[in-house]
Amino acid sequence: MHPMVLVHALSPQGKIKKTIWFIVLTVVLGCGGQLQQLAVETMENAQVALSSANAMGAQETADTPLRTAQEMLVTAENAMNAGDVEQAYRLALRAYLHARIATEIAIAIREEANAQEVQAQLTLAEQNVDEVLQRLEAMKVELQALQNR
Repeated sequence: MHPMVLVHALSPQGKIKKTIWFIVLTVVLGCGGQLQQLAVETMENAQVALSSANAMGAQETADTPLRTAQEMLVTAENAMNAGDVEQAYRLALRAYLHARIATEIAIAIREEANAQEVQAQLTLAEQNVDEVLQRLEAMKVELQALQNR
């Protein structure tokens, strides 16, 4: 080692720089581990959201966001395997959001169909009530005619 480098490394400024580099390295590595854990958890959440979307029938009603979520999750897994944790996290988060959108679309369409069915039943019930009221009115007229005889 060159003598000047040794003197600089042992000087107070050199020790401070080493300490700062050590702290920075520790923070970066610590955050990297946290980011990796966050990416893994986000990928797991995206997979759960995809399962939920499928269970709600999103493959029939929200195919585009569902396929987008599936593709993004695969890409996130590939990024994680390639060591790009930040990209994996971002893609997993987007996959999760697209899966949630697919789920909500499927739920909304199902609820709309339920509302239409209830509306049809209500319309039929109203028609039945109208028919009963008409028959009742006809019976009143008949009764009145019988009483007037």
